[in-house]
Amino acid sequence: MKIELSIYRDRTPISTLPPYLQQAMRQSGIIQDEDVNVTFCGSIITEQGISVFFPRNTYLPESNTKEGFRLAAQFIKAIRRYTQERSSKINALDNGEHLFGKQNLNVIIGLIEDYCANGLYSQRLMERVVNSGRPNWNRTISKQTPFPTKGGPIYLDIHGSRNRYVSDCEIARIQAEIIQELDATYAWIVTGSEATISQDIKGMALPKGNTFAKIKAIELELTRAFSDRDIHLLKLLHQYLKATHGTTPTDSVIGIRHFHGMWEHIIDSTLKWNFPVNRLLPVPAYRFSNGELVEAAKKGQRTDTVLRIPNSNQFAVVDAKYYGAQGLESAPGWPDLVKQFFYAKALSVYCPGAKVKNAFVFPGQGPLTYVHMKNRETEQTEDIKYPPIKCVYIDPLELIKLYLAGKKSVSLTELIME
Repeated sequence: MKIELSIYRDRTPISTLPPYLQQAMRQSGIIQDEDVNVTFCGSIITEQGISVFFPRNTYLPESNTKEGFRLAAQFIKAIRRYTQERSSKINALDNGEHLFGKQNLNVIIGLIEDYCANGLYSQRLMERVVNSGRPNWNRTISKQTPFPTKGGPIYLDIHGSRNRYVSDCEIARIQAEIIQELDATYAWIVTGSEATISQDIKGMALPKGNTFAKIKAIELELTRAFSDRDIHLLKLLHQYLKATHGTTPTDSVIGIRHFHGMWEHIIDSTLKWNFPVNRLLPVPAYRFSNGELVEAAKKGQRTDTVLRIPNSNQFAVVDAKYYGAQGLESAPGWPDLVKQFFYAKALSVYCPGAKVKNAFVFPGQGPLTYVHMKNRETEQTEDIKYPPIKCVYIDPLELIKLYLAGKKSVSLTELIME
């Protein structure tokens, strides 16, 4: 069965989407009653196919192409990695991001990755053998008559045991059934293509019993498993069956409603020369009427990203802005500017003589180059009092590729520090 892949951007007008997709997004809570544009990055899987929403201003590949599948898979993997890296904070507060499908994604991708790497589960069986395998002397003595010799008794037949691995077992059948369920819907995330992964197990016999019986079979096998891989796979199968037990198939959503947090995290992870300045900056302290001075560390200065060229006084305060930034109406506002100017000043206090640059980093491409403060009377810019803020654009998919590979963007770092 051919998989249909449709590609969109975050902030796409809702009215331009197919009716079936609008309905699925409303049912899942992605689209609210008052929304005009989509606010979502990720994938929505329906009976009609797969719809992937990339970050705003992304240069999009064509739908239903090899490149489209490859980049869509790369993006969903990046979302998975981000949720894993930020799990403690997201679980506590969700960071205002509104995550969809986080737990299901980890289980499903884990199952597909395990199958692609290791194939079907093999059950270890111990069988009794004669004159091979590991000798069992207690059984040999009790079952065989020894042949007497001057050197002592000799047993002509030695009973033993050996391990045999069987893939045509109940656990393998359960795994095969689940992999075939997941193949058309989710395998593209792992493979980066529309190719099937379950062709070789189409003829596998079905497992016995209902979902409850399958869960019990897995729990029993867990008591006998010994290798890390076996235990990990059995737990994934158990989680998957527990999650789907008693439910009816519905549209699947994997992604983030508000992408700004992930945008900041990716930029912070891919820039070179990150300098942990937050712990060095002053924090506010409140004086009470009894004379006590109480520090409020949680209300302290926290910059997004600060760069410092090694062994120099060259700094840059970088603010990752998930804005359209295509004109004045979608440019950073006054609170954003004040924050940048203030953090540049704070760095100068921390390091006298510091040369501090300011930069906004936006997704995609755009017309803005710098933000200046302009004197209304003289019509001149106040660049000495208010250092200009550089506006830098970067294709999100370029950074996502580096983020997944654990690499740094040399070109973006140097562009900011120029």
